[in-house]
Amino acid sequence: MSRKPYPTPLVVQPLSGEHTHTIISLHGRGSNAERFGRELLVSANLQGRLPTVKFVFPTARKRRSTILKKIPIHQWYDNYSLEDPGQRTDLQVDGLSQTAEFIRGLVTEEARILGEANHSKIILWGLSQGCAAGIFALLGGWPDTSEGNTLGAFIGMSGWLPFEQQLCEIIRSDVNLVLAEDNYQEMQSEDDSSEECESDEELEADVYSEQDFSDNPLDESSPVHDDSNPFKGLKEDSPLCGDFNPFEEDEEEAPLVIQAINHVRDILALPMIPNNTQSSEDGDSTSLCHLHTPVFLGHGAQDPKVSARFGEKMSRMLSDSLGMDVTWKEYQGLGHWYRVEDEIEDILGFLRDRVNLPVIPESSLEKQKGQEKQL
Repeated sequence: MSRKPYPTPLVVQPLSGEHTHTIISLHGRGSNAERFGRELLVSANLQGRLPTVKFVFPTARKRRSTILKKIPIHQWYDNYSLEDPGQRTDLQVDGLSQTAEFIRGLVTEEARILGEANHSKIILWGLSQGCAAGIFALLGGWPDTSEGNTLGAFIGMSGWLPFEQQLCEIIRSDVNLVLAEDNYQEMQSEDDSSEECESDEELEADVYSEQDFSDNPLDESSPVHDDSNPFKGLKEDSPLCGDFNPFEEDEEEAPLVIQAINHVRDILALPMIPNNTQSSEDGDSTSLCHLHTPVFLGHGAQDPKVSARFGEKMSRMLSDSLGMDVTWKEYQGLGHWYRVEDEIEDILGFLRDRVNLPVIPESSLEKQKGQEKQL
């Protein structure tokens, strides 16, 4: 059965003649490009504030909603619960994979229009489920792991991270390993200390043993020595003959960041990143270059649909566990939406500072309007 196509996106060209950047913005579940896009542009006066930006508002194709008794609605993937986005993850896989492929196609087309190697001029933006689908697509990266394409920024409002619990379990295994290794090292240190610090009683016992015979069963001069030594004949490089640390990582095992990203890529039906890929702060690895995309996440503290704690958990996962550059903002008195006077202003400031996006101050636009009225 062939897939239903995605509706044609709403495209709004730059207000000025110059096209420097493109913003691709995803609506929430049950909405569409016209409803979400037009309101965002008008309420925040984004065309006036960002005169060199092209806006692309895609619409999610209709999918049957399991929670709504199979009613077809516009949704990026079948999301069973907003109170607990981790419920019924089995329903989410197909939609997330197809949506990520669709988003990558939009990004590729805009990069072609802007010019070669201009992925850094593209901003991916999403509200609610659009944020969730967008950030998951971003984490998946590109089909060809040799492509060193990093987007200019990701903007998320009132969203969450799909499969957050599974990713947390992958990353958390590293914490457990570190704690266990610390305990192991402490035990080793205690053993070393006890061997070095002998009491008077131990010294007397040593004198007695020297006068009698060696009590080391592995000492061939000892009368208790026999051929039952289980370690005899082992090679010197055997782990049983050296300083064996059970917590040393297997050389073939991928770093946990790679394991987490490969989990996302598996869900998105993308090829796995090789285990020997190194994650580096200077961005040497093209396979992980998408993790260098700066991220802004905003959420209403009084959101009745998607708790702000899901947004905060996403922020911590991206920054603390995956090493991404994340700005997290929580807005008091705000529900499941955005607010122009603080959240949108913060987003515009973020884009100005982090993407070098030309942003016109609201005061300049008001002054210009006043001058036009006088004429």
